[in-house]
Amino acid sequence: MKKHLVLGLALLSAPLWAQQEAKQFSLQEAQDYAARNSYTVQDKILDYEKARKTIKETAAMGLPQISGSFGYSYNAQVPKQPIPAQFFDPNAGEDDIAYVAFGVAHSNQAQFQLSQLLIDGSYFVALQATRVVKETKALEREEAEINARRNTAQSYYGVLVAEETLEILKENLKTVKSNFDETQKLFENGFVEDQDVSQMELLYNNLQNNVNNAERQVNLAYQLLKFNMGISLEEEITLSSRLEEVINPVRSDATLAQNPFQVDKHISFRNLLSQEKGASLQLANERAKYFPTLSGFVTHSQSNFSNEASQAFSFDTYWIPGTTIGASLSWNIFTGLARTARVQKAKIDLERIRLAKTATESQLELQFHQAQSDYDFALDNLSNQMRNRTLSERVRDRMLRKYKEGLASSLELTQAENQYLDAERNYINAILNVLNAKEALEYALGQ
Repeated sequence: MKKHLVLGLALLSAPLWAQQEAKQFSLQEAQDYAARNSYTVQDKILDYEKARKTIKETAAMGLPQISGSFGYSYNAQVPKQPIPAQFFDPNAGEDDIAYVAFGVAHSNQAQFQLSQLLIDGSYFVALQATRVVKETKALEREEAEINARRNTAQSYYGVLVAEETLEILKENLKTVKSNFDETQKLFENGFVEDQDVSQMELLYNNLQNNVNNAERQVNLAYQLLKFNMGISLEEEITLSSRLEEVINPVRSDATLAQNPFQVDKHISFRNLLSQEKGASLQLANERAKYFPTLSGFVTHSQSNFSNEASQAFSFDTYWIPGTTIGASLSWNIFTGLARTARVQKAKIDLERIRLAKTATESQLELQFHQAQSDYDFALDNLSNQMRNRTLSERVRDRMLRKYKEGLASSLELTQAENQYLDAERNYINAILNVLNAKEALEYALGQ
């Protein structure tokens, strides 16, 4: 019975445990997730969908438009007009006046109108502009996805660096704690002075404080990563990629910096090309306003008149039909030179876009050369920091042996330990700089 009870409880708790299990992401998986779910990307997706609806709205302007209306009127007092009474009664005197009501108490009218835009230069330009709007919004969405991938990669690297830093500090804390305990025993046996114990305690306390701060930095790094990915800050995630796994392919790949610069691949330049198309169409739209617009319409109405309320809405009575077919031509012949000014403004806007395109092309090429230089320097610096880390570790280990043999002071050991920690931090920062420089170079290449 007890076995069945334990088994039942285990089965019941299994789904709860599965729900609480943290999601795991590799670097590529985190970037793919961010490209779909980051807050900026979601906003651009909605903006793109809105643009699609705007395109449909614009296209609908050239389709037939049908409208309908219905009106009802009740004349509480039908107006009367004075008329000579002889019109109705030949025996009436010449001065006699008769008052006659022209109209009925109840009237209603149902009307339907169909209109169709026939000629409008601005409409045809607007149809062309819808394709540019769709292209622009698609580019904005692509740019948001690129930035989401970059930001996620950088924050992913930040988590890996923070975790690696924490592990290094913890390992050093264990070593220092062991040395501290050993120094205390030596002091108790009279082999070292009180100053040596204090020096080791000072080193231990500083390292413990650094460990506590590193733990907080890991938590903050995870929060930033989740924000960039579009994940709730309360949700737990873990990373499957390790720092060495991420840096090794970069370190062994020497071809990235050799890729040629192609400005037409960069998202910023492609955005300007789309803006140039939009400015050209805006100029065409202003010029199209020199020409007239023509539209046609058909109107049909049915009217009913009655003195009795019961017959006002009766379909048994006679409804008077009326149909009108026509066309409307509208032409702004002279607008006080305002139209000419708008055309000139559109030309200036187009010229500014072209100027910005030329400047951006040079700026992007300059950024490429800068990113290329930064990437090469970051790789060289990483190699140098690797050597420094190895050297500082040797110095630290040698100094530790001397300290245990009584040939070095605690101050010298502390200096060697701090030097080693600085070398470790510099090495990790060098890795982070290489990864960030790689992201910057890939962005400059339009990858």
